[in-house]
Amino acid sequence: MTPESQPVRVYLILGSNMGNRRRNLSTAVSLLVTQLAPWLFSDIRESEVLETEPWGMAPGSEPFLNQAISFETTVPPEPLLEVCKWVEQKLGRIAHEPEYDSEGRRIYRPRTIDIDIVLYGDRHVDTPALKIPHPQIEERDYAKRLLKQILY
Repeated sequence: MTPESQPVRVYLILGSNMGNRRRNLSTAVSLLVTQLAPWLFSDIRESEVLETEPWGMAPGSEPFLNQAISFETTVPPEPLLEVCKWVEQKLGRIAHEPEYDSEGRRIYRPRTIDIDIVLYGDRHVDTPALKIPHPQIEERDYAKRLLKQILY
């Protein structure tokens, strides 16, 4: 990995709707800090934890606990995504192939943890694996509310 030349402010949204949701969030933040420690250049800013209705999931799905976090790092976007995926896997998230309903909308499954990179400085990333800014951020009022709490 070639680090960025200057630290970049990054914003993540975390969510959990399986198991001990609050513990899943706090463990995910701890694992992220541990994995990224050599490349962190600020304290972690954390929003409140907010319970939200499951977005894009089958009716009857358990509600989510969501939280936004922010930090400065020199880890580039793609390696940061790899760290996020590693944390998800460590907490028991099972990767599934995307499924779509008859109208072409993606159907999301319950998860122990979900970590989305929603902003990476002012950078735009558009690859098959990663899109920044996150393409659905405008549709998720809870995400905007949480981000507003920690925006610089």
